[in-house]
Parts: sequence; C-alpha cells; structure tokens
Amino acid sequence: MTDSSRNGTARKWSTRASALLFSLALALPPLVLHAQPRPGIPVNIQADNAQMDDRTGVAVYRGDVVVTHGDMTLWADQITIHTEDRRPVRIEAEGNPARVESPDLSQRQRIATARNMEYTFDDEVLVLLRDARIQTATEDTRGDRIRYDLINDVVRVEGREGERVQITIQPREE
Repeated sequence: MTDSSRNGTARKWSTRASALLFSLALALPPLVLHAQPRPGIPVNIQADNAQMDDRTGVAVYRGDVVVTHGDMTLWADQITIHTEDRRPVRIEAEGNPARVESPDLSQRQRIATARNMEYTFDDEVLVLLRDARIQTATEDTRGDRIRYDLINDVVRVEGREGERVQITIQPREE
C-alpha cells in the first residue's frame, strides 16, 4: 500500500469516525434525562475496541466503555449507535449495569442504571430495561422496565411478572 493510499484510507476512516462521534454527541444529552446543553464541549470515548461500519450505519464500542461529555458520564460494557444517512436514530447501552450520571438543573446528581438502555431519536423515548433504576435527590424509582417519554415528560414504570415497582419520594425541603 502506498503512502498516499494509506493517507486516503486514514482520512476516510477519520471522516467516518468523526461523523459517528458527532452522532454520539447528539445522542448523549437525551440519554441523561434532559441534561443541560453542552455546545462546543467534546465527547470523549474510551473503550477496549471500536468498530464502525459506514455501510450499515452501526458503530459498536466494547469493553469498559466510558463516555464523558461535560459533567455527564456514561459507563457500559458496550455501546451501539445506529445511524441512517449519518443521522443517529438509536443508541443502545449494555452493562452489568450500564450507568449514566449527570447533575440536574439544580446541580444535584442524577443516576440512571439498567442492564440495557435504549434511546430513539424520532420519538425521544429512553427505555431502561432489566433492573432499571433512576435516582435523584428527591426520588428513587425501580422496576424491570422504565420508559421515559422526553417530549411529554411521562415516565412509565413496570415490574417483572409477579413483582411490583418501587418508588420512593423524599419530602421537600422547607
């Protein structure tokens, strides 16, 4: 392989990687339950390995994946980003559990955990599956499945068959 063809291949890969990383940057704010906007702040991804397939529009990051974007951090065993025409349509995170931490508007910590997380862009819905939990300073919500409709600000919590959901609401400070 000649130096010019290597440089062309590296440039092509770099362009694809940049597009997918930009897609991830767009994906992350909804994933953290209405995180504050972070324009101009880079997305940093660390993983044991990454595979990006421009033909299928799928990027997979595996092995102790850590994504940071401003004051938001996502930990997962694997993150998969699905795109169509270089536009993100769905992001999935898997872990034991996958975990997202970010402060809310009052700078209090929010934590979402589940074995599987999925966010779809068209309907702006975040779904936490299997041992799902959302903790804030005032609430602790647990169930097997938590569906958060970001457009309508509606949370639906479901338990496994034969199990009940658990929601704890702390009293407001005076």
